[in-house]
Amino acid sequence: MGEANRTQVSKDSMIVYPGKGRMLLLSILSLAFVAASIWAALNRESILEEAQGITSVTAPILPVVVAVSIPFFSLCTVYLLYRFVKPKPSLRIDKDGIDENASFVGVGQIHWDEIERIVMYSMMGQKMIGIIPKDFEPFLERQSGVKRALLSMNKKKEIPISIPQNASDVPLEAVLEFVEQFIDQEKIG
Repeated sequence: MGEANRTQVSKDSMIVYPGKGRMLLLSILSLAFVAASIWAALNRESILEEAQGITSVTAPILPVVVAVSIPFFSLCTVYLLYRFVKPKPSLRIDKDGIDENASFVGVGQIHWDEIERIVMYSMMGQKMIGIIPKDFEPFLERQSGVKRALLSMNKKKEIPISIPQNASDVPLEAVLEFVEQFIDQEKIG
């Protein structure tokens, strides 16, 4: 592992941090969406007047898009910058299981006996580690409020728990390779 990696690996555990470069890039992109949304809100009249083609169809919903995107991307920007300044592990893998906090709606502790399968897959060009639990309900029951509501949207997905590459400062293949020792021990999928 290079100097830039903060991931800590011992024989019995791996603590994975998000990549700083990716966090900074995502923060900048999120801030750009906030700026574009504010610009659209301030220039709404001229956008509506000059709308042509597909823009004329989407222009009427511009107030709704702006009303949703400004707070959403503002929260994303604040969260990403906070995590950039005060890094928190995305994953902790040890004999107890996987402590997943790779996103705002991380499920927390996943015990090995709660896992049916772990797979590597790609979504929209980004590598992911997918965790398929035996039953997703216990994860929902552990959460409160907004987090539970957001996680419940994953309930019907084939892979309800996903760990994206941007949540790791090391390649996901290295994470999966470390996880495999526990998969073999626990006889998972």
